[in-house]
Amino acid sequence: MPTPSAQKLRPIKLKALELLPVDPPRRADFKPTARLTLDRLAGILATVPEGFLAERELDLLVHVLDVNQLALAWTENERGTFSATYFPAYEIPVIEHVPWTRPPIKIPKALEAKVRTVVQGQIEAGNYEHS
Repeated sequence: MPTPSAQKLRPIKLKALELLPVDPPRRADFKPTARLTLDRLAGILATVPEGFLAERELDLLVHVLDVNQLALAWTENERGTFSATYFPAYEIPVIEHVPWTRPPIKIPKALEAKVRTVVQGQIEAGNYEHS
């Protein structure tokens, strides 16, 4: 653990938040996009308990989801990463050493294609990088 005195706090300049509309557009006026489809929106709205929000509050929820739909991820490729402005890369200090030499764990032949597909998907999503 680093000592608290070694940690540096850097101020981050944030944009002012936009005010929510007093009269949001109606849910019926919602135009689906590739990321926020009608099925996906219906799935989100289905999680809201009956009677928990008024009709105009549901309209506001749909408006907020529509404006911020890039914050929603349905697949690994849509997920993205945190901005380096807010979360700088963390460097793990290492001590020079002679690494152990162990043979890699063998993947059963029956699972090779599935493992290859999963790893390739993670590489395309940016979660893994070539070493």
